Amino acid sequence: MKSLKYGKLVQFEPIETVIKLNSADSKEEAERLVKTYVMSDHMSDSLVEIVIPQLQFDQTIDNKGVFIVGNYGTGKSHLMSVLSVIAEDEQMLEFIKNDKFKESARSIAGKFEVLRFEIGATLMTLRDIVLSNIERDLKKRGINFKFPKAEDVSDNQQSLLEMMSLFEEVYPDK
Repeated sequence: MKSLKYGKLVQFEPIETVIKLNSADSKEEAERLVKTYVMSDHMSDSLVEIVIPQLQFDQTIDNKGVFIVGNYGTGKSHLMSVLSVIAEDEQMLEFIKNDKFKESARSIAGKFEVLRFEIGATLMTLRDIVLSNIERDLKKRGINFKFPKAEDVSDNQQSLLEMMSLFEEVYPDK
């Protein structure tokens, strides 16, 4: 009797325990992340009913932020990578295996410019972390904008509106 090895019957990619959000900046890695994301029906329903409506801008609703919570190793970064990749590149929809999510995600696909960054151990304020990352990204895009120092403003809304106005000049459809 000829012996058969499991490796010839079953093929799988090993589970990656740590996914860095900014690895999705690479097109090849972004495609791999979308292809390897396994989406349950429950996750699809949550994304379709809660997340996608908050990210789309075609229908007028009171859009809110989305806060993703989960224990270490539960797939938060993989999920966020998939969402950000689709929001950035409509062509990535073809790699989604869940049809319900794929159809819903069309409303956000390719409509965003995405800035991915992670926050490590630091003494900087969250405001300074976020705004310094935005400033660096804008500079790479040829947009010169500097946010005022925290002690010089009582409200960040005006400077964010000014920044978005400059951004929309370069990316009017995003």
